Amino acid sequence: MSGRTAESVEVPVLIVGGSLVGLSTSVFLGRLGIEHMLLERHGGTSTHPRGRGNNVRTMEIFRTAGLEPSIREAASALAGNDGVLQVDTLAGGQRRWIIRDISAGIDVSQVSSSDWCLCSQNDLEPVLLSHARRQGGDIRFSTEMLSFTQDREGVHAQVMHRDTGETYTVHADFLVAADGPRSPVRKRLGISQSGPGELFHNVSVTFRSKRLKDYIGEKNFVVCYVTNPEGEGALLPVDNEERWVIHVPWFPDRGESLEDFTDDRLVAHVRAAAGVPDIDVEITGKAPWHASKRVADTYAQGRIFLTGDSAHEMPPTGAFGSNTGIQDAHNLAWKLAAVLRGWAGPPLLDSYEQERRPAAVATSTRAAVQAVEEEHPGFTPAAGRNDDPADLMTVALCCRYASNAVVGASPERPVVPETFQLGGDPGSRAPHMWVMRDGVRISTLDLYERSFVVLAGPRGHEWRNAAKKASETLGVPVESYLVGPGQDHDLVPDPDDDWAKLHGTAEDGAVLVRPDGYVAWRAHAEIPQADRLLTNVLRTVLGRT
Repeated sequence: MSGRTAESVEVPVLIVGGSLVGLSTSVFLGRLGIEHMLLERHGGTSTHPRGRGNNVRTMEIFRTAGLEPSIREAASALAGNDGVLQVDTLAGGQRRWIIRDISAGIDVSQVSSSDWCLCSQNDLEPVLLSHARRQGGDIRFSTEMLSFTQDREGVHAQVMHRDTGETYTVHADFLVAADGPRSPVRKRLGISQSGPGELFHNVSVTFRSKRLKDYIGEKNFVVCYVTNPEGEGALLPVDNEERWVIHVPWFPDRGESLEDFTDDRLVAHVRAAAGVPDIDVEITGKAPWHASKRVADTYAQGRIFLTGDSAHEMPPTGAFGSNTGIQDAHNLAWKLAAVLRGWAGPPLLDSYEQERRPAAVATSTRAAVQAVEEEHPGFTPAAGRNDDPADLMTVALCCRYASNAVVGASPERPVVPETFQLGGDPGSRAPHMWVMRDGVRISTLDLYERSFVVLAGPRGHEWRNAAKKASETLGVPVESYLVGPGQDHDLVPDPDDDWAKLHGTAEDGAVLVRPDGYVAWRAHAEIPQADRLLTNVLRTVLGRT
């Protein structure tokens, strides 16, 4: 190492951590035109297949960001897989579907512009990286943040390139920590965590077997839990042909070390899981992982924000962890952009924790419940089953916010409702509706990214003028669309669709939607001096009051 010191660098946002959440943050900031730098201590993206489940809400976000086609291409091998299976062994014994349909029987096309997607982390991260760089992201691998300080002017980080030893200083307005469950940033800030901690441990084993697919059955699953004690584990397909992963229970509290998981032991374990003593098995890799349930007690300190696993840890069941982290990034990115551009005051950034921490608490609880329901290998909860009624689709699409960036939300409502409920309530995800715009069929969700949006019903013509005046008064971009039949309307829904009913308002009402696709405020009908009221609502949402 040369140890040479380079000149300092200035950038609006510094991201520490270049896995799924850090790269997603880069993509979202780049889409909003915010200059940023990302530091990742490893030399490249992940090589181990894990973190595969991208839920409907995450795919909606990726669709709006222009990534969905590339992600689905990268995930094409698993496009037809669905459901969670439990077997004694693949070749024989009892066989039952714990979850046969991830979408819980819901016609996803009626409630969303997208659908679930199984794309393993090692396949998804290169897609994110390519798009991040295309959006202008300064992505620096093999680069580690050594230390940092912050003051009223910004964050000042000492950075080192791990291959050359070159060091330099990065001055940023804000720092986003996406540096994983053992987050050095969180620890240096002294931010504590709440929750039971580690729940169980597994060793993730990659292997090849050409004959294993012959014992899968009539339907390709997302995950299969094997209960045979000699082959207990969670089996996941990588390509449905010859590449597989099995999560094998690991008990370090009993003195079991990673070195105990020899190739011979793992080959025997896979054969026991298959129920076929002579099946072909080639072990190609192994990596330990720890399922935990913890949430940081605060998500921000000054100009530094925690995202992803640095802010919350949860069991992998339901794929809640990565989705929650990606949605953290999406929530934070537009708020940083709004403050940096002068649209918003600093109080807007307070809403990041107000919204995302309760979401993580509720979601981590649901992930732990899911682990119980799926009888995840290695997990024997002391408290027994917790009958949380929320299913995967409800958690994915029905999360609610009550913060200073929403006007009219009820803080008494549960963050995740007990049943699947969609609508235009303030603090909820804006409803999806297929509409025609200039002869092109789009989802209303496609409108939400770079500006606030006012959607008005077929008799809400005055809302156009109100949106224009509010935008001019505050210097904030506000787009407006009139939804209804015929040439007088900007968005034309299908004849049988009722925009007002879907959004919980009248035909002359309106909803104000934030750039992240969440309803900031709703007017049930046209009102006098709508421009003044809308302007005041925006001031409140943006922390400018």
